[in-house]
Amino acid sequence: MTDPDDDPSTDAPELAGCGSLPLEQLRHVAASRVDPRIRVDGMALAHVVLCPRCKASVDRLAGHRRLRAELEREATADAGSRGGADGWTGSPGIEAGSAQIPGYRLEGEIHRGGQGTVFHAVQLATRRACAVKMLIGGRFASTSQRQRFEREVEVIAALRHPSIVTLYESGVSRDAEPWFAMEFVDGERIDEFVARDRPSARAIAGLMREIAAAIAYAYRRGVIHRDIKPGNILIDREGCPRVLDFGLARAADPQAALHAGSGSTQAGEFVGTFAYAAPEQLSNDPQGVDSRCDLYALGVVFYEVLAGASPFAKARSLAELIDQKSRGVVPRLRAASSGAVDHDLEVIVMRLLDPDPSRRYDTADALVEDITRWLDGRPILARDDSLWYVARKTIRRHAIVSTLAGVLVATVLSSIVALAVAYQRAERERTRAELERARVERGYRSFRDALESADPELGVGTSEMRVSDFLDVVEKQVRAELSTEPELMAEVLQTIGVIQLGFDESLRASDAIFRAYEIIRSGHDAGRVSDSQRAAAATALAKLKFAEDDVAGSEAAYREALEFLIRISGPYSSAVVDTERQLASTLRAQGKFDAAREMLRRALEHAGRLPEGKEGAIVRAGVLNGKGVLAASQHDDRAALAEFILALDTIRPHVAPDDFRIGRTLFSMAKAQERLGQLDEAEANALRAVEILSLRKGKAARSTQAAVELLDSIRSSRGTPPRNPDGG
Repeated sequence: MTDPDDDPSTDAPELAGCGSLPLEQLRHVAASRVDPRIRVDGMALAHVVLCPRCKASVDRLAGHRRLRAELEREATADAGSRGGADGWTGSPGIEAGSAQIPGYRLEGEIHRGGQGTVFHAVQLATRRACAVKMLIGGRFASTSQRQRFEREVEVIAALRHPSIVTLYESGVSRDAEPWFAMEFVDGERIDEFVARDRPSARAIAGLMREIAAAIAYAYRRGVIHRDIKPGNILIDREGCPRVLDFGLARAADPQAALHAGSGSTQAGEFVGTFAYAAPEQLSNDPQGVDSRCDLYALGVVFYEVLAGASPFAKARSLAELIDQKSRGVVPRLRAASSGAVDHDLEVIVMRLLDPDPSRRYDTADALVEDITRWLDGRPILARDDSLWYVARKTIRRHAIVSTLAGVLVATVLSSIVALAVAYQRAERERTRAELERARVERGYRSFRDALESADPELGVGTSEMRVSDFLDVVEKQVRAELSTEPELMAEVLQTIGVIQLGFDESLRASDAIFRAYEIIRSGHDAGRVSDSQRAAAATALAKLKFAEDDVAGSEAAYREALEFLIRISGPYSSAVVDTERQLASTLRAQGKFDAAREMLRRALEHAGRLPEGKEGAIVRAGVLNGKGVLAASQHDDRAALAEFILALDTIRPHVAPDDFRIGRTLFSMAKAQERLGQLDEAEANALRAVEILSLRKGKAARSTQAAVELLDSIRSSRGTPPRNPDGG
């Protein structure tokens, strides 16, 4: 076999490393050992240091006698053409003060990054100060580095925004090296500006709004920056932020102007800066990178300039940093900033730092809107995690052995989460923190005692106990244990009551929900309870009254809830839209068809402003379903069926095939199809509705029984046997 040390070819398998870096990049690292002026991408160098196979490959490449001689000849010739190394200022082919770039005089290096060297320069024709960027590595630059450099020229040329640097012109130097000239920003890094000038949280938020607007502008033109960090954000002498360095930018849409073929990121190659990279960027999946990565990085910068420290300052290694990012381990901003940041601004920043991309702002425009709302003193749209979101995440951590066990676990966890929300509230309200924490800890102990009372080995529980019996035992224990903590008791009672309603147990739910509502209303009047708690209590009361056929009372309660929800988040939130839908149902049930139609129209309009995704789709589907029910109640079954089909198409991609809402919609479709004489389709949909509703609500539930009766009616019309009691 040929000795690689004698073989000048770089195709030998011994030289391929582990495969994470292309052979060309390994050769570039080897070349830097021969000529120290050659700059190497920091992440590539770090990989070579840590990877034994790639390090061995670089060692062998650098030891090629012929290759080394070739590199040394090129380096010597390159230095000789510039009068020796004494005048060296940057990368091969660049010397400050020389005329290597026609029409410009380079006056000194400003910055050296992973992709290029930036020089302060003067445009000779206009005497205008500018910045000239040239590719690091010169003739030794890899293909991917050249592609990124060329793409940066394309990106900046396409962007015209007051917070993004302006491109003047680009070209190739006399030494055949690419360059471009851009606006010179006389300013300082945002973190250094904040440390020196010490602006208020309000002033910082104003700067971040302008930066977010620039990112939004770039994204609307198909560009993701991918390297947002303090070093790429300068504050100029007028106090305006400027976003720099689009060298790692990528097309937001592979079919956009910056087409996929021109991208230089390969699978397994990380680009960006670890400290500011989103968790999904660390997965090495190019498809996982979108504009929300820029928002995450902006969140890290936002946190740093407000708190004066990184949200991941406690990470002692790269492994710990990645772990903290993935788990969302971030110190509360209000504590880190010594109380200089209020609750709503903290919510904005923490939403940006959520490890789950779907939980961040969907777009930079949405972030701009929320910062603007905060600056104007209006309610922000981002909210703390809801009780049900936390409950779902908690429930997914537990294996559910059986349907009954699943119901009990969900019931227990939902109630515990109500207490967890109160505990989080204690963390936020610094002035009452210790008192509130003690109160909530007492609540946890009381609820634990309540659960133990249903334990067959410790209390009154038996193997025959139904869910409703279990809830009764817990409710009695909670009332006894939390009698001195009325607002906390009310939240638990309300949770139990809503679950009982879900099982069509309105009689059992009635006392708990009414009692909870009275306590929370009284606490709200006294200033001890928030608007969101008041809205939740009114919503639970409205559901109860509707289940008891008190539709006028339900309407009044929904209107009360709607008033508080709009006060909290404005009209464009999922909670507001869903409440408008339910309010329309109460209007329809009273025969107020025009009012119901107008309420649904308004709800659909508001739903159209919700971000794309699961939550928005579910809310929109609910409104469409409400429109279908309204049309059916006015005997327009064709219009009703069209709305039901549209609702089903809207929700199906986002929920499980046996989701209760799908079963409910299929039931409504089957009713309309039966009246229209579409019996085959009606039977299939009714049968599937029975299966889903039996699973979700139980065979004895009213909704399940209604579906069974509908299926029997359809089969009777077709002359087929009715459904047997066990299904089928």
